[in-house]
Amino acid sequence: MVTIYLISSICNALTLICNIFILIHPHLSIKKYLILFLSLSAFYFMQLYLNNSSLLLFAALTVNSALLVKFTRKIYSGFYIPLSFILNCILLNFIAFSVTRLWNLSINDFKSARISIIIFSICTIIAGCSILYLIRRLFQKYLINIFEKTNKKLLALIVLTFLLCSFLVRMTAVFFDTLEITSKEFFLAFSIYVLFFLFTISIVLIVLYTAKKSYEAQKKASYLESLKDYTKNLEMVYNNMRSFRHDYINIMTSLAAYIDEEKYEELGTFFHEHILPMQKNLTQKNEALNNLLHVNLLELKSILYTKLLLAVNQDIEVTIDIPDEIDSIHMDPVDLTRMLGIYLDNAIEACLETEHPAINFHLGKMNQDIVFIISNTFIDKGLSIAQMHKKDITTKGEGHGIGLHNVFEILNRYDNIYHETIMKEDLFIQQVQIS
Repeated sequence: MVTIYLISSICNALTLICNIFILIHPHLSIKKYLILFLSLSAFYFMQLYLNNSSLLLFAALTVNSALLVKFTRKIYSGFYIPLSFILNCILLNFIAFSVTRLWNLSINDFKSARISIIIFSICTIIAGCSILYLIRRLFQKYLINIFEKTNKKLLALIVLTFLLCSFLVRMTAVFFDTLEITSKEFFLAFSIYVLFFLFTISIVLIVLYTAKKSYEAQKKASYLESLKDYTKNLEMVYNNMRSFRHDYINIMTSLAAYIDEEKYEELGTFFHEHILPMQKNLTQKNEALNNLLHVNLLELKSILYTKLLLAVNQDIEVTIDIPDEIDSIHMDPVDLTRMLGIYLDNAIEACLETEHPAINFHLGKMNQDIVFIISNTFIDKGLSIAQMHKKDITTKGEGHGIGLHNVFEILNRYDNIYHETIMKEDLFIQQVQIS
């Protein structure tokens, strides 16, 4: 009996591992697959040894789902194991029902044979992996972006829903195991598994559809807010230009008065104290506008102009370098504006603490990649880069310390983004490369 338990445990664990490999590959190492395999085998053996304990099997699925989340750092990967378990239960019963009907075998005799367990598992692995491969393709095409942007609590609820469904499937199987199984009961059990599965999938799809609509509404609101900020900034520049044009005659009149009265020393003082600062401020604003002409994405142009003009208006020396036309970036616009907004806000706050506040902003192309480099003067207060990315770690006081942690979480959702933070002498540098 122990031998049958051992064979059954290994086969069940191997079936799930093959399913996980199809869904996750190539994001896990062999070592992590081995850990999952040993854990599942041990749990399966214990639940069989303890007379098919449903609670122990539920614990096995929960623990290994948590391990998978830890290994992948993606909460939604937690439902891969219960999803595979439910699908395997459906396929096992379908294959067993088909075989017993075709060869007119007794179900109990078929289930007790060692060789049937192995053949059973091989057939289930082949069928299950084929179906899960199609699920993976559909998932990557239609659902991955929704999962990446869905709230963590909602994702945890979806994982819990799959786990509860797998528990109900297991309880149903235990109930039918107490009966004298005939083909009729076997087909009934199979039908119940399918109904549980379809019901769970329906709930999850409804939740995801609602989350998608909510995200689209948020994205639209963000777009309108960006448009509003951009329009406001353009109006401000226009008003500044009108004001400068209006003051131009007065400035020329003042200069003429100094010249007519031959007060050349006072003229020099007036020129250096009033005319040059005005020219410098206007030049920086014009440079900001001219450089942003290369940015053809409204959300990006709006956040850059809003923040960089804010820096200029606070007498920060701003250098902007955008040599290439920027037409598209492979990053969600909401995440992009949040990231840049936090980086530029932090740069402005940090450089204002220094004697000579300065911000350098570079946006360009490197081969097919988009590269952002934001550097600013700062005062080193002893925090390491690792500490800065932790939640609630800050030198600004209570209520701060969220921004960089939020950016870190945003960037971790993308496989096509490389990010690096550098502290070099008196410069704090953020580099983001998007492929």
